[in-house]
Amino acid sequence: MGQSDFYLHGENNVICDRCGFKRKSKDVKKEWTGLWVCADKCWEPRQPQDFVRGKADDQRPKVNRPEPDDITISTPITADDL
Repeated sequence: MGQSDFYLHGENNVICDRCGFKRKSKDVKKEWTGLWVCADKCWEPRQPQDFVRGKADDQRPKVNRPEPDDITISTPITADDL
């Protein structure tokens, strides 16, 4: 006879999905993974960092100007330059 082998009105025996021990249904909890586990020994809350979301990183410069047009500088050639 085990720890949970007794009659309790409205309760049934359940096997813990993690440790395999027999428990009463009032002593097990459904975990976020979908497993039915012991509420006092095997149950683990979900890691809070599972809910962390990334933040958009806008790397554009605050002041943005278009590139200037090319400027051609030409000097007239005179007879004195030759």
